[in-house]
Amino acid sequence: MPHVKRVPIETDINIIIQLTTYLGYGILTVLGYARDWISLCMGWTPSIPKGYAPITRDFEEFFRRRLYGRIIDCFNRPITGPAAGSIKCLRREPPLNAECHLTKEVQHALFGGKPLTEQHYTECLNLSSYNYLGFGQPGHKVCEPKVLQALHSYGTSTATAPLYGGNTALHCKLERKVADFLSVEDAMIFGMGWGVNATAIPALVGKGSLIISDAINHNSIVTGARASGAKIQTFPHDDMAALESTVRRAIIEGQPRTHRPWKKILIVVEGVYSMEGEVCDLAAVVEIKKKYNCYLYLDEAHSIGALGKRGRGVCEYAGVDTKDVDILMGTFTKSFGAIGGYIAGSKVLVDCVRQICASQMFSAGLSPPCVAQVLSAFEVIDSEEGTQRIQQLHENSDLMRKELCDAGLYVVGDYGSAVIPMLICQPGKIAYTARLLFERGIAVVVVGFPAVPILFSRIRFCLSANHTKEQIMDAVKKIKEVAQITHLYYHRKLLG
Repeated sequence: MPHVKRVPIETDINIIIQLTTYLGYGILTVLGYARDWISLCMGWTPSIPKGYAPITRDFEEFFRRRLYGRIIDCFNRPITGPAAGSIKCLRREPPLNAECHLTKEVQHALFGGKPLTEQHYTECLNLSSYNYLGFGQPGHKVCEPKVLQALHSYGTSTATAPLYGGNTALHCKLERKVADFLSVEDAMIFGMGWGVNATAIPALVGKGSLIISDAINHNSIVTGARASGAKIQTFPHDDMAALESTVRRAIIEGQPRTHRPWKKILIVVEGVYSMEGEVCDLAAVVEIKKKYNCYLYLDEAHSIGALGKRGRGVCEYAGVDTKDVDILMGTFTKSFGAIGGYIAGSKVLVDCVRQICASQMFSAGLSPPCVAQVLSAFEVIDSEEGTQRIQQLHENSDLMRKELCDAGLYVVGDYGSAVIPMLICQPGKIAYTARLLFERGIAVVVVGFPAVPILFSRIRFCLSANHTKEQIMDAVKKIKEVAQITHLYYHRKLLG
């Protein structure tokens, strides 16, 4: 599909919303510091041993107590049962002192080993989980028997790192399957999705290298880039002119002070940006990469399995040959109903990373039942059922995106993406919106600063192939109702 150039949110959202958002955070911060001062004067603040500095970071701890702690009931909701099309959220008490505990009835049932009933939980439509193709729901006729067979044959864990005896025949089979699925030479798997970027990037670049990263790349990429020892430069999100300018300047100027040529330049982008729901302009990135002889690292955590007609990810979506991408990365958490992730590319590359990547030496390998789940998910994706699931996911996400956009709500992202963010902006609306939706039986993820820019707090809806059209239309109706109460119609009204 051709890439759609979007207007940056910063220039599209009106100035009054921006000013009132800053004002809201300012009031909350002033009140928070006032409460801290009163607590200190009254002796309510725990004392620090003489001669010691505070063990927690000052502002981060303040933010947790006085801002995040006030709305903690909107986050970290404990559930019972699978994260399927609907989800059962255990009942909790209202937040107090930045804590939100389960009700006494729920605690008694859990600690007493009693079955949980409807009085212990609220069943909601699940628009919060990464369950794009519905494999997170148990009972599939292909997946479940193979997972149970792997459990009986291999146990729950390899109990050691992949390089030290933690690689079974099942793991080798999955690596071959990933490589074939992506039409590349080889692949290697990891026991943790976040750990792929955090440990693979340092195995690829180091001192004397340059990483050019999209400004809103995921935390795991940021962590891996910082750990690598390479220099890091960012370019404005999805701005291909800025990317090319950054690459050209890096080649001309070379390394700082010495101006020697960089050992290598690695461009890092995501297939679908998890907080934006936007698909990267991969064709343009590949063109720049080829023009200047750079390497390209593509994070497909949210696109593999979910994007493209056959679930081959952003390469299929953008019409790019996977062999034009040097390092393909993805996770098994979103579309495959499991955990872990992979790196794929040429055999020379994968063999090298396998031997020097920290997670292959210091972290246990992927659990065998999860390996079996991913293998069986690949089998289903390549079948007629898989094609139907992918099509249903696209229809569901596109339907919801269109309905919300047509209503005048500020929805971010691209058609085809299963991630649908909707702007809330003002801090007071974060909790109010989440609570009103929860009261109406909809479980959502609300995201605020520092996970996203301070002006652009949002709800992130995640769609699944398991959702029905009736569920989506009912959810849209309730979202519109809540948006009317909380004034979120930023495309229709000056103040929403």
